[in-house]
Amino acid sequence: MTVAATGHLTQPRLDERSMPSGTTLRFILLVVLIAVSSASMMMLTLGSGPGAGSSSATGTGSTGSTDGCVLAAGGDPSRIGGVIPQEDTSAYRECLARYGPTHTSPWWVSEVWPVLVIVVAAVLMWTIPAWKARRGRVVPLEIVDGDGAIRGAVAELASAAGLKRVPRVVVDPAAASAGAVVFGSNKRPVVCLHGGLLVRARTDPEGFRAVLLHEFAHIRNGDVALTYLTVALWRAFLGAVLLPYGALMVMLTVWMALFALKVRAPLSPETMVGIDSSWPLIARLLGLAVVLVLLVHLARADVLRSREVHADLTAVRWGAAPHHWATRMAGPVVVPRGVLRRLRASFAELLRTHPRWDLRREALADPAELFSVRALPMFLTGVAAPVINAQLWVYDGLRSVPLLEEASWVLTATLVAGVAGVALWRAAAHAVLTGRREPSGVRAGLWLGAGMTAGELVAYQSGINTWLPGNPVMLLFPFAAGVAFCWWTAQCARLWTRVRPTRVRPLLWLGSVAGAAVMASWFAWWQVFGVSYAREGWPSVAEMRAQLVRGLPPGQLAGQHGIVDGMAAVLPEMTDLNHWALSLTAVAALWLLPLTAWALRNSADRDTPDRDTADHGTADHGTAHRDTPDYGIAPLREPLPPPLRRILLPGLLGAALATTAVMAVMAYMHTWQPPPAERGLLHLWIYLAWVLMFLIAAATAAAVAAAALTDRYRLLCALIAAQTTVLAGFAGVFVLASLDGCVTPLDTLRSTCSLHPGISVLRGFRLIMGPTLVLAALAAVLVAAVVSVLHRALSARRTRTAPASVPGQWPPVRGHLLTRRLCVGVLCAATLAVTATDLVNPAVRRSTAQTAASVQDRTGTTASPRTRALQVYAWEMYGGLGLERRFIAVSTGLEPLIQNPHAIDESRTRAQCARFRRFAHDAARYFPVPDPRSQTYWRRAQTYSADGATNCDHALDRASAHLPGSGHLLATALNEFADAMESVGAMSVRNRSIVTRAGILEPRRG
Repeated sequence: MTVAATGHLTQPRLDERSMPSGTTLRFILLVVLIAVSSASMMMLTLGSGPGAGSSSATGTGSTGSTDGCVLAAGGDPSRIGGVIPQEDTSAYRECLARYGPTHTSPWWVSEVWPVLVIVVAAVLMWTIPAWKARRGRVVPLEIVDGDGAIRGAVAELASAAGLKRVPRVVVDPAAASAGAVVFGSNKRPVVCLHGGLLVRARTDPEGFRAVLLHEFAHIRNGDVALTYLTVALWRAFLGAVLLPYGALMVMLTVWMALFALKVRAPLSPETMVGIDSSWPLIARLLGLAVVLVLLVHLARADVLRSREVHADLTAVRWGAAPHHWATRMAGPVVVPRGVLRRLRASFAELLRTHPRWDLRREALADPAELFSVRALPMFLTGVAAPVINAQLWVYDGLRSVPLLEEASWVLTATLVAGVAGVALWRAAAHAVLTGRREPSGVRAGLWLGAGMTAGELVAYQSGINTWLPGNPVMLLFPFAAGVAFCWWTAQCARLWTRVRPTRVRPLLWLGSVAGAAVMASWFAWWQVFGVSYAREGWPSVAEMRAQLVRGLPPGQLAGQHGIVDGMAAVLPEMTDLNHWALSLTAVAALWLLPLTAWALRNSADRDTPDRDTADHGTADHGTAHRDTPDYGIAPLREPLPPPLRRILLPGLLGAALATTAVMAVMAYMHTWQPPPAERGLLHLWIYLAWVLMFLIAAATAAAVAAAALTDRYRLLCALIAAQTTVLAGFAGVFVLASLDGCVTPLDTLRSTCSLHPGISVLRGFRLIMGPTLVLAALAAVLVAAVVSVLHRALSARRTRTAPASVPGQWPPVRGHLLTRRLCVGVLCAATLAVTATDLVNPAVRRSTAQTAASVQDRTGTTASPRTRALQVYAWEMYGGLGLERRFIAVSTGLEPLIQNPHAIDESRTRAQCARFRRFAHDAARYFPVPDPRSQTYWRRAQTYSADGATNCDHALDRASAHLPGSGHLLATALNEFADAMESVGAMSVRNRSIVTRAGILEPRRG
């Protein structure tokens, strides 16, 4: 760590004691990346992953692989976590017991590997400082400081820095630079002075003082242990994880190339299924390693780089002369021309562990740079989220750890909200408090969303053996999620900073928790349903419609085909929206967090932040120095949001409109109301579909009105208006449902009056309540975006001629504070009641495993010809070929009987027929043939064999009893055995054709 150059402080700045830096969160991101990547990558490397322990399998019973059994059962090993159709059968268990891998590493090896990485990092953390302080490289300061002048200066500066004791100081005589470095630990730091610095101590005392204060700032800020732990983790990851993983990838690439060139590879075809003709998979595995290395390195560099700037600021605050850092600049800064060159220069800066001198000088001259939101870090944070999720997804698919999938959503959401959300909140709060241009969050969201989309392409959840998922339109969803999250975070930060400018830190953490809840709900939906939709496509509308109308007479559907088709199209996706237990909690956080700002806003809240909590600058963990400059705070320029009535009024009007529309629908449905005996589930679903449609339409209209009537915080206003419409609208619809049967023109579901909704209606309301709230929130986000774009386009000309706004204080708040808080309290209470009810007693039982399975069932895909051929190949290799040979041997034993039916041996013939029966029984216990036509032949052979064995026994019984008809029964049995032989032959020919066309080495046949 070296000292930096700076200029004079000319701008007001904010101390990070009230707005913490993201260094700790970025370090946590680094640790999580290393831990998750180590577990999943080493699980593949050590042979615990797909295809582990595989070797060539033959029909004679030698050791095979797990992948072969999966293929033989009709599964696809390349679909990590995919459904195996025959997984619960005895045939699958026997296949694993007979052909499963025998030389696999213990299951716990991959689990303890992250611990091993930490242990290696701890050893490196201890050895790196010891190596730096070894004898022969450095000498104690006492040896070269004969008169004690430098030791006295060091003691004085340590006292000025507030250190409890003077650290150990050594000298590197061979270093000619005028710098210094600190290593060791926070409790026992060692400051190493370069030889050139000792010369500078006498020629430039102020420069020497600046260098020492910079290093002491690292000690005071606790950077020593953090720095060397970061470096040690990076090196441990490279040596203990990346090196063996890279060797595995190179080996797989060579094997795949040999297999593609028709050269016999070291692996059998069933083992090669994961990589056979799967260059996208290999590219993803290699790309994943590159991305992980890049992410880990960038997280490491960002941690080290940020601590350098904070140490510079601390040293200047302690009295270091800033102009002495300026001499370290090599020359004028050359700004690259062109977008690509600037982007490349920005990326190169992210790879540096020490920021450039000009950037450090700018940070000291204007600390606002510390609060800026840069594009590439946001992009890389977005990439990290799906990569971490993919690693945990692979791990959970192979280990089935309870609650690991849910934990992965919370973990990645916390990291995104902690890194990206905190950065946006800090930037917005700093801009508000200093009167600078406030970030909208959209630009940062574009980079975060682009990173999340790129991360999905690098990961292999949405498409393993393809470059793009089967439904690439779904990749727009992660992009939109990143933009919406950053837009919402920035607006909440700006709003709350204006309402409570003296409470930046607690509000930042509150906003981060709310943002984590929102992102956790997003990841929960995306990982379970979004990825499946991206990989397999949308659910079948025809199948859902057939389920809705099954068993109904055509008369009940007259004139209702449109609403039924609409229900079939949206019902599967709609019911998936709140499968995660915290979905409604996230929706509540989206609009209750900004709504409470109106309840806390008072006409007296026009004060500027006090100096103790708003003066910002460095991450000093102690008390402020008495010489801290007196920085001013710029006046707050932007007015607060519009009055609450301007937002709630569209919501209440929308609720009234939705209630009126539902009333009209009830009157319409009364005109074709079927008899009570015929009012089934479809009749209720049609009613609920109209309720859902009108509530969403009214919420959208309210969001449009709220966004159009405001010129600030359009997203927040649209969310509040839309959710108010849904809550108030459900209340109105509930009243109408209670009157169903009491007002004759509105009789819809009942014919008698009971002044409360029926149980089925209540269950239906509960079922659509959650999806309606989620859909209303999504509609509000979309509406706010459209209105903002249109407003910007229409007002572009006006802003050119409009006079500049005059800085000033907030306008006085009009309206009754008690009424405003009462309205906010009612809405909050209603929302919390709905959310708590959904958490305690959900309308639909939530089960991630069942839900994921249902998605795969309803989006079932047909295996590719190559995979189908490999399945047929494995079916024969892992038991099918043995059954065929056994049938041929049994059939050969019938030749004497066929040649001379009159000279039969009853005991031998009865035993021969019993062999056909046992064959039919064993063939039925084995896997069905993965090819449907071959399975038809195979099933027919089993039926003929069983029937023939039965007729054979009956014929022998009748012959023993000297009863007539034995000859006819025996002839029938022989004909059935012949038909079985013909079916087996047809199946064998088809299987051979499938395997040969795919270019797979044909299994040996006897």
